[in-house]
Amino acid sequence: MPEQRLAIIGGGPKAAAIAAKAACLRDLAELPLEVVIFERHEIGAAWSGNHGYTDGQQRLCTPAERDIGFPYDSQLADGLGSELQVRFSWMAYAIAKGSYGDWVDRGRPKPTHREFADYIAWCIEDAAPVRFGEVTALKHRFGRWSVSYSDLATGSPKRESGFDGIIVTGPGPQSTRLPQVADHRIFDGVGLWLPGIVVAAAQRAAESPDDPVVIIGSGGTAAATAAALVRAQVQNEIIVLGNQAALYARADSYFENRAFRDPKFWSALSAGDRRIFSDRLTRGAVWSNVVDLLAQVDTIDYLQGEAIRVRHDPVGDPAGVLMVDYRTSADPDGVIAQPASVVIDATGFDPWWFRSLLSKTLADQTLREPVMRSTMASDLSLPLTGAPRLHVPMVGQAVGPAYNSLMALGSLSDVILRPYVEAALT
Repeated sequence: MPEQRLAIIGGGPKAAAIAAKAACLRDLAELPLEVVIFERHEIGAAWSGNHGYTDGQQRLCTPAERDIGFPYDSQLADGLGSELQVRFSWMAYAIAKGSYGDWVDRGRPKPTHREFADYIAWCIEDAAPVRFGEVTALKHRFGRWSVSYSDLATGSPKRESGFDGIIVTGPGPQSTRLPQVADHRIFDGVGLWLPGIVVAAAQRAAESPDDPVVIIGSGGTAAATAAALVRAQVQNEIIVLGNQAALYARADSYFENRAFRDPKFWSALSAGDRRIFSDRLTRGAVWSNVVDLLAQVDTIDYLQGEAIRVRHDPVGDPAGVLMVDYRTSADPDGVIAQPASVVIDATGFDPWWFRSLLSKTLADQTLREPVMRSTMASDLSLPLTGAPRLHVPMVGQAVGPAYNSLMALGSLSDVILRPYVEAALT
C-alpha cells in the first residue's frame, strides 16, 4: 500500500483529532498514514493562556465528552471508534492523570482552556511527531507538498518534503477589518490575553473614568473580553459595539447540537440557510452561560452598529481622546462618534492567514474567497488548480457547521482522512 503523508500546520485540537485517528488506523488496519505537526509555539498554544487568545482560565463552552474523537461513529475501519475512545478520549486522559473520579464527583465540569491544552498535548504526544518552528512557506512539486519552517530551538531554516496533503488549522491572527491605529489604549482579541495585559487595559481605562471601554464585536471573543474586564474590576462603563441586533445566546439544545453531526440535515439546506445557521450558532453567538453572567453586570451595555474606524480627537494627536466611529443599520449613511477610554478590537481572526505561505499563483486563487468557500470539496480542501490537497477547516462552514469549531472533531478527522485512507488501500 502506498504511504500517505500529511502535514498539519498548528498543534491544536484539530491536529490532535486527525493525528490520533491516523495513529489508530495505523494500528488497527495497518494503513501507512504518517502525520507530522508543525507548531510555532507549544502544543495547545491558543488554549494555554501563554500566547494570547485566552487567559487559560476560562472554561470551554462545550462539555469535556465532546473531545477529539466525538461522536465516535467513524466508518473508516472496524472498531475505530472503540480504539480511539480507549486511547485518546477525555475519559482516558482523566484516568491516566488520576483525576477521573474527582471529575465525576464534581459534576463533570467543563475543562478550563489550560486543562484542555494539557489534554491536547497528551493526545499528540502519543500520536504524531511535532516540528517546533514557524512555517514560512508551502510549496509543491510533482504532486507533493514541502513545508519550510524556522526551527524554534536554533532559528535555522529547515524544509521537509513529500507530503500528500496539508491541513491548516488554528484561528489565525487578529483580523484587520478596521484601519490600524497605533495607540497604547487599543488592544485586540489576541494580545489582550497575554499575561498582564488585561490588568494593563484596566489601568488605562481608569485614567479616563468618564469614558467607557468600547469592545468592537458581537461574538464569543467580545463576550469573553467583557467578562475578563469585569473580573479585572474595571469601573468604567463597558460598551459592546456589534453589527448584530444583540448578543445572541447559544443554548445547549439537542435540536441544534445534532445538526453538527448530521450530514443529511446539512445537505438539505440551501447555501443561505447554511450561512444563517453557522452565523447564529457559531460565529455570531455567545454561549448562554456567558450571556447570563454579563446580564448581571449593570455597567455593561450593548449597542448595535458597524464600526468604521478608531481615531484620535483631535485628529492626528496621539494624546487625544480615542473615538470610535460607527453606523447603525437604521441610518447607514450617518456616522456616530463614540468616545472611549480603551478600545478592544474583538471582531475575530483571519482564517486566510496562510495565503502568505503560498506561491503567488495559488495565493491569487484564494483571493476569490466566496468561490473558495462555495466550491470547497467534501474533504475540506480548497479548489486550487494544479496543487495537491490543501485542507482549510476554518473556512469549511459551507461543507459542515462543525468543522471550524469543537462540536464534532471526530467527524472533522473522518472527512479529512478519508481520501488518504482510500489512496492507501489502492
